[in-house]
Amino acid sequence: MQTDRLDKKVIGIGLACLDQLIMWEDVRAPVAGNRILAFDVQGGGMTGTALVAVTRLGGRAEFWGAVGTDSMGDMVLRGLAEEKVDTSQVKRVEGGRGPMVVVCVDRPTGERYFLYSVGLDLRDLDVGSLERLRGAGCLLVDCMIHGSAVRAAREARRLGVPVVADVGGGLSGPVRELLAHVDYAIAGQGCARALGVGDEYGRACEALRAAGPGHVVVTLGDRGLVALAGDRLIRMDAFAVNVVDTCGAGDVFHGAFCCGLIRGLSFDQNLSFSAAAAALKCRRLGGRAGIPTFGEVVEFLRARGLSLPA
Repeated sequence: MQTDRLDKKVIGIGLACLDQLIMWEDVRAPVAGNRILAFDVQGGGMTGTALVAVTRLGGRAEFWGAVGTDSMGDMVLRGLAEEKVDTSQVKRVEGGRGPMVVVCVDRPTGERYFLYSVGLDLRDLDVGSLERLRGAGCLLVDCMIHGSAVRAAREARRLGVPVVADVGGGLSGPVRELLAHVDYAIAGQGCARALGVGDEYGRACEALRAAGPGHVVVTLGDRGLVALAGDRLIRMDAFAVNVVDTCGAGDVFHGAFCCGLIRGLSFDQNLSFSAAAAALKCRRLGGRAGIPTFGEVVEFLRARGLSLPA
């Protein structure tokens, strides 16, 4: 494993927010008579949580995004800084709030439901300095700050920096524009179904790859994942853990995948590494509390007869 490459940063462009987490006895039951079993406040957001995963796994990370000038924005930045994520390129939007998300977790299943209050318009912001991409190990984009993501992805490609995209809700025009400059596209099952292929996730991979990325992954929660590398379709079962909360599992997968690229893992090794990190996260409430260290992931894989290169 090329550990000397760990000095190279993962730069992430997108959303970091404050998550207010509430675990209900049963999300589908009426509010009257229901019970809150646990609650917490943690940093969240697709890119924010992915970058925290990078640093927990031993890598370096830098966030390009925006927060408001209110106390919630302060908390978002403080949470990233405490996890050693570089926030020097974050824009403070005067009069903006948060962003903040309420996450309702269903105790019987560990599934989650989101109530958003972004509090500022992220779409057309210009964040980060493209010069900082020189020497980076990886660029991660989550499609929230579109213009900056496209500009950075284009420049990263020119510099030979691999680009990973968290693909949210299907192939809209802006997403297609971004994917033309992406090396690895990672989508969830909701995005795959939005492509109109039902549960035929191999076809979803092909549709995403046709937009530009050389490698595609569709994560399927407790059903594992499907990936496409060249002409090879890969199916991988999920790792079994005692699930408390699935919030942030996909984000942790994305951060671990970026970390695996920098460590020099092969594509197949990286799928196992990222899936293990995401599974371990699910043992605790919230997107960040359960993110494992690199050593914990290695031990988890070793106990299942899998190993990473020395």
